[in-house]
Amino acid sequence: MCGIAGTLISPGRTPEQLERIKELFTANLIANEQRGREAAGVAILNNDSSWQVDKAPLTASRFVETDGYTDIMASLSERTTLLLGHTREPTKGSPKENVNNHPIIRGNIVGVHNGTIANDDFIFSSHAHAKNRIGSVDSEAIFALLDGISGAMNHPSYAGKVQDFSRLLVGSYTILYFNPALPWQIYLLKYKNPISVHWSRELGALFFSSRYLFLRKAFGKIVITEALPGRTGFIFDARCIEKQGKQPCDSFSLADEESSSHSS
Repeated sequence: MCGIAGTLISPGRTPEQLERIKELFTANLIANEQRGREAAGVAILNNDSSWQVDKAPLTASRFVETDGYTDIMASLSERTTLLLGHTREPTKGSPKENVNNHPIIRGNIVGVHNGTIANDDFIFSSHAHAKNRIGSVDSEAIFALLDGISGAMNHPSYAGKVQDFSRLLVGSYTILYFNPALPWQIYLLKYKNPISVHWSRELGALFFSSRYLFLRKAFGKIVITEALPGRTGFIFDARCIEKQGKQPCDSFSLADEESSSHSS
């Protein structure tokens, strides 16, 4: 069990809005500490494709007090499109080796994962896109495979490629990830594991959290039930959320685990 926190920010935010977004993102990350206390991490993405990642084998409440986290959050500006965070409860891969902690970076992909992949060793031994394993965490197999199809992320064929990718995975997952070359977009793949999303018109931002109760506490009774359907992939674009709210730019089905012919 791990926790995911994310904020997709529409263009044109005021300094006051950005400060409130920063506060809520930090609160979201700390709220997800209940889902993982062994490590925490954050990524920030800007509309010029610049990005930063920091992570450490610390609880979220301690991590947000570090210089690394403070520096990343201080860089949040009107150029920022995305904040992405993770709290880790390890199933494989020591958190003392920071390469195993999230966000995980594989080539063109930066992302976070909640869940467990049972056939990661098989994936690394059998698939051309998953070579040169960097760490030992099972999640790395996900991002290695996604990097292998990252060249199609702005092409209509991408949904079909992700469906094929999902047939390779045995286990459970919710995955939130981005490609810095596409700095307005965030990709979400949900299979079994929880995540909810709330659109704040007041702040012009979309908030993702593994903890629905955080969203309810932060935004009040307007948050009734905002869990996203499972076995589905979603693409959100910061330039569209003012118009579309929490409705994605695109969505598509993921393969059922039962339909996979691959095993560990």
